[in-house]
Amino acid sequence: MNSAQNESRQHSSAESQIPNSVDPGKGFIIADDVLKPEEQKRIYLFLMQADWSYGWRSRKDVSAQAFWHRHFAGSIDDADEQIRAQEGIVDCADELANTAPILCGFWKYLQRKTFQNHALSRCYANALPYGTDGGTHIDSLVPGDWTAVYYPHETWHPDWGGETIIFNRDCTDILAAVYPKPNRLFMFPGFVHHVARGVSRSCPRMRVTLMFKTRKAA
Repeated sequence: MNSAQNESRQHSSAESQIPNSVDPGKGFIIADDVLKPEEQKRIYLFLMQADWSYGWRSRKDVSAQAFWHRHFAGSIDDADEQIRAQEGIVDCADELANTAPILCGFWKYLQRKTFQNHALSRCYANALPYGTDGGTHIDSLVPGDWTAVYYPHETWHPDWGGETIIFNRDCTDILAAVYPKPNRLFMFPGFVHHVARGVSRSCPRMRVTLMFKTRKAA
C-alpha cells in the first residue's frame, strides 16, 4: 500500500458531516469536524512548511492584491489548463500523490465520500497575512466543476476576520459569509462569485486555506 492510500484509509475513519454527493442543485455545502484532530494538525503543520511563493492573485488584473501561495498539483493557470486538456490530462491525483501524499490521502477520502464522479483538477493552498485581501472571482464556468475549501487552523477567533464571502450573480449583494472555523470544509460550484476576506489587526497568524478543485466526469 502506498502512502497516499494509507492516508486515505486513516481519513476514512473520521466522523464528519461530509455529504454523500454534490450537485449544482445543492448550492453551498458546509461540513464541520471533517478530520480527526491529529490528522487536522498534521495537515496544518505540513501546509505551514516554508515552501510558499509570493505574488499569486485571485484574478489577473493588477488591482487584485498579491498573497502567498503553494501549488501542489494540476494546472497553474488558464494557459496551462488548456495545454493539459489538449494532452488529455484531466485528473491530477497521481501528481498530488507524488508531491503531497498527505493531501492526496485527504482528496481520496473526499472523492470516495462526496466527489465520486469527479476528477481532481487542481490542489493548492493560499495564505493571507494581515493587510492582504483576496479579490472577488469565480473558479470555473465549466458545468459540474466544484471547489472545496478546507480551513486547517487548530484555533480561530471571531475577531480575527478571514471569512469567505459569497456574492450573488452580479456581485451586488452578499449571499453568505462562511466563518473559517477550524476543521471545516466549504464546498460550492465553480461559477459562484466569492472572495477571501483578510484578517484583522488583532489576528496573530496568516489565514491559510487548502483548495481542491474538481471536474465532473463526462
